[in-house]
Amino acid sequence: MKKLIIALVVVALLAIGAGVFAFFQWKKAGELAEQVQALTDVSGQLEQVTQASEQQKVSMASLLEKERQFDAVKEALSSGVLLQDLEAILKSPQAQTPERILAQGAVRLLVLGKDDPSVTESFDRALKMMDIQNRMSAICAAQAGMVAAGREVEMLSECQKRLAPPPEAPAAAAAPAANTKGGASPAGNTKGAPAPAANTKAAPAPTGGAAPAAGPRPPASAPTTGAK
Repeated sequence: MKKLIIALVVVALLAIGAGVFAFFQWKKAGELAEQVQALTDVSGQLEQVTQASEQQKVSMASLLEKERQFDAVKEALSSGVLLQDLEAILKSPQAQTPERILAQGAVRLLVLGKDDPSVTESFDRALKMMDIQNRMSAICAAQAGMVAAGREVEMLSECQKRLAPPPEAPAAAAAPAANTKGGASPAGNTKGAPAPAANTKAAPAPTGGAAPAAGPRPPASAPTTGAK
């Protein structure tokens, strides 16, 4: 009997020890899994950083190439001969078009630099010649017509502003109601005292230039008989 009890106690202690060991192993496995996940995230971030770095290198190479091209064009135009020829051509009113004025501004920008006032003058003149407002009105009208015809069109932001309904005006103050029951104003008096009727029986005009009597005529007196 004692051996059985001892065996049971040993088995219980072994089971408890195995459970504790399994628990610590499970906890350690969880920590290892978290570390693996963190390393995976870091690896993904490193890959993204590497891709961004590669894209940045490509962009830098493209920018350097464009910079070399720009320097070459600027060097070729630095003598100013092309600018002089272009300005000589644009002295004729028939040759002045928005595209040529834009080209003149671009050449001035390359030769004279951005601080020269003639550069902005050329671009401003080209804008005025293009008449942007009228062209934008025509574009917005065309887009509005396409929308009205049932076609899905991605309208320009400027056209959306133009076609937006105007904001509601504040309600005007109510005018005072006209006096409909008497009052001093004859225009608004619709139920006032009736106007005096016109005199339809005028007094007869006096004849012979005599003045009209001031009052009613007294009754004629009875004839008297004289003494014989």
